Amino acid sequence: MQGSIRESVHRLLADQIERLGLQGEYEIVEHTIRGRNGSEFIFEGLRHNVDKIKSTEGVDICWIEEADRVSDESWQVLIPTIRKPGSEIWVTFNPQLRSDATYKRFVENAPDGAVVEKVSWRDNPWFPDELIAELEHLKQIDYDDYLHVWEGEFKSFATSAIYGKQLKQAREEGRITTVPIEPACEVHTAWDLGKNDTTAIWYFQKVGVEYRFIDYDENRLVDLDWYAKVIKSKDYLYGVHYLPHDVDFELLGMVNNRKQQLEDAGVKPIEVVPRIRHINEGIEMTRRMFASCWFDKDRCERGVEALANYEYSFDAKNNTHRNVPLHNWASNGADAFRQVAQGFKQSSWARMNDTTMSERRRRLVGAQWGGDTAWRT
Repeated sequence: MQGSIRESVHRLLADQIERLGLQGEYEIVEHTIRGRNGSEFIFEGLRHNVDKIKSTEGVDICWIEEADRVSDESWQVLIPTIRKPGSEIWVTFNPQLRSDATYKRFVENAPDGAVVEKVSWRDNPWFPDELIAELEHLKQIDYDDYLHVWEGEFKSFATSAIYGKQLKQAREEGRITTVPIEPACEVHTAWDLGKNDTTAIWYFQKVGVEYRFIDYDENRLVDLDWYAKVIKSKDYLYGVHYLPHDVDFELLGMVNNRKQQLEDAGVKPIEVVPRIRHINEGIEMTRRMFASCWFDKDRCERGVEALANYEYSFDAKNNTHRNVPLHNWASNGADAFRQVAQGFKQSSWARMNDTTMSERRRRLVGAQWGGDTAWRT
C-alpha cells in the first residue's frame, strides 16, 4: 500500500503474469487484478486513503509493502479492518529508524503468533552480479548507507531529515553522549506548546560556547499544571523559560492565557520567542547552532529521536519533498528545539537590576549548600 499505484507492486505482478504467459487467466485494470478462479488483488495507496481502507471487506491477506513509513495512526485504522476469520497481514519493509511505528509494532513488540524474519540480499539465490557490484560500490563511498540499504540496519536519521547532516556530525564527533550537569549553571527550558497535540520541553545549559541539552520531556492531553509540577520536581537551578509566540494567545473558556497560567504555577521568568516570517528561517538558525550542541544520550533520547524524524513533507503527486516540514509527532520536539536558536540570548540576565542578580546569587548558594530553595516554589 503505497502513496500511488505506480509506486506499488501492481506493476511487478502484472509483469510476472505476462512473463509466465498467464494473461488469459487474469484481468488487469488500474487498481485491481482479477483471476478467473475468483481471486482478486486490490491495490490502494495507504498514505492518503486511510479512511477509504476502513470500508474494505472480506480481505484474506493484506500485504503492506515498504511499510516503514506507515504511521501508528494508520495502523490503528487498518488492523481492525482486516477482520475476516483466518485473515493475515503481511508486512515487508526496510526499517529506517528504531522509533518507526511499524518496527515498534511488529518487531520490537511483535503480536502473539507473529512470524518475524530478517532477510537480506544473501537470502536471494538469484541475486545478480550487477547488484553485487552496486552494493560493493556503495560500501566504499557511503558505508552507513550501505548498511541500511543492503544489510537492513537502522539509519541515524530519516531520509529527508531536516537536521540529518547536523545529527550525523554530532554523532561522529561524540556530542551525543553522557552530558554532565553543571550545578552552578542555570538550566533554561525551551517549549513547544500543544493544545490537542504534544507539548515538548528541552532543558539546556549554556556553558561557554556550548549548548548542553541535559534533559527532555513531552506529553499530550494534560494541562499546564502537569508540566509545571514536572519542572519543579527536577533539582535544577532554573534560568529563563523560552516559549513560542502563541503562549500569549487567549483560549476559549479560559480566564488567563497560557503564559499567565504557567507564571501562576511558578514557571517564570518566561521569555516569549517572537514569531518569524517563515519557519525555514528558524531552521537555518537552528542548523547554525547545531555545531555547538551536546545531547545527553539517555535523558534526551526521545528528543534526539524527534530531531532525527523531523523531515520535509512529501508531495506524492510530484514524487518529491516540499520545502515545508511535515507535522507529526517529531515536529513538536523539533519546534521546541528551534526556540533555543530563535530566542536564547546570552545576555538575557544582564538586563536585570542589581537586586534581582543578588537574589539569584543567593539562590545559587542555597541550592549548592542545601539552604533556601524557595526558587522552586
